[in-house]
Amino acid sequence: MQAPVKPAERKIVRAACPHDCPDTCAMKITVEKGVAVKVEGAKDHPFTAGTLCTKVARYLERTYSKDRVLFPQKRIGPKGKGEFARISWDEALATIAEKFREIEAEDPQGILPYDYAGTMGYVQWHSMGRRFFNRLGASRLDRTICSSAGKAGMLITLGGSFGMDPERFDEAKLILVWGSNPIVSNLHLWSRVQEAKRRGAKLVAIDPYRSLSAEKCHEHLALLPGTDAALALGMMHVIIGEGRHDADYVERYTLGFEALARRVKEYPPRKVAEPRLTVGLGQRDPGGHLPAALLGVERVRVVERQRELAGDQLTDGRFAHSGNAHEDDEHAQRV
Repeated sequence: MQAPVKPAERKIVRAACPHDCPDTCAMKITVEKGVAVKVEGAKDHPFTAGTLCTKVARYLERTYSKDRVLFPQKRIGPKGKGEFARISWDEALATIAEKFREIEAEDPQGILPYDYAGTMGYVQWHSMGRRFFNRLGASRLDRTICSSAGKAGMLITLGGSFGMDPERFDEAKLILVWGSNPIVSNLHLWSRVQEAKRRGAKLVAIDPYRSLSAEKCHEHLALLPGTDAALALGMMHVIIGEGRHDADYVERYTLGFEALARRVKEYPPRKVAEPRLTVGLGQRDPGGHLPAALLGVERVRVVERQRELAGDQLTDGRFAHSGNAHEDDEHAQRV
């Protein structure tokens, strides 16, 4: 029978999730005799309210798993067969160095380093790795290949990586979940989307795939893959053509709106898709003042498509005056 743990041998350590996620969940780790035995969210953390994602909630299972790789393994059979043998660290480093020298002798750019934040530590993230490969003359790769194109599109269009305050989503009356599956990938924001739904907000999913999130929305627009920009242009055609955009905001904080207005004239609903896809959305708010939230398109990976979608945020940004845009003309946003 296991002896009871003395209070002095158990303690709770406060921590933050080490993964590259903007929610930065606050955590409480229960430690017994130097071993973590429980991981839970901190309920006093405002945004996450003590809820951890599935990945982090099972952190201990991976950390202490008997299948975790703790030592170098060298493949001893054909690729795909899963045949490996444990080797020493000295042998592993020597093997890698030998291969690097072989490639370097011909052309060091044949080496492509691919790594990113790991557990967000500055020593492993921003330290010797980049210096080493730069000195070696290896090929260069943007470390965050998952979102660089989207960020470039936002920078070109909006002047920076801007987005609305996620804690204000529950104030929206219309939420477009565009190319995103927040039930799986954005758990804490989804709770606010659900709160908005309880308050009467309409949820519309725009996605070729009927995801779990799309199933929870009032309407699912299953557009053809690659037609997001056309749909966005059709929506802006209706919004601008019927004067439903925030004219005061556009006049004060944007550049190039006239060119955009001319551009979207080329995309009436009948050209883009079925009329209900754009006209229906454009007519949800007879008064023209519907608070709307847009979720998902910030991560679109094609720059030009991102510019079209970001333009849609500018024309109908009902939360524009809540502090998520610059307030001086020298930082005017470009459409």
